[in-house]
Amino acid sequence: MVTREIEIVPKGDLVVGRQTLREAGLTGRLRLIVQKGEIRVVPESVLEPKKILENLAGCLGRESATEYDFQLKIGGLYEAR
Repeated sequence: MVTREIEIVPKGDLVVGRQTLREAGLTGRLRLIVQKGEIRVVPESVLEPKKILENLAGCLGRESATEYDFQLKIGGLYEAR
């Protein structure tokens, strides 16, 4: 990968072209991380549902995600049984 450094003096909104994003391997949904003196553009991370459940498992105790029953059946508009 070729590293490029581009110096600019923004006179308005800063726009990064699609070609530049593609060259950096940034396609699809992106996320901006804004910190003092720095803005990073990173791919939006998509977590797998099973990984999310494993992260939540044990938040009320020490049980694993397999002990939960997430097979909810929807009865009405706002009812889960």
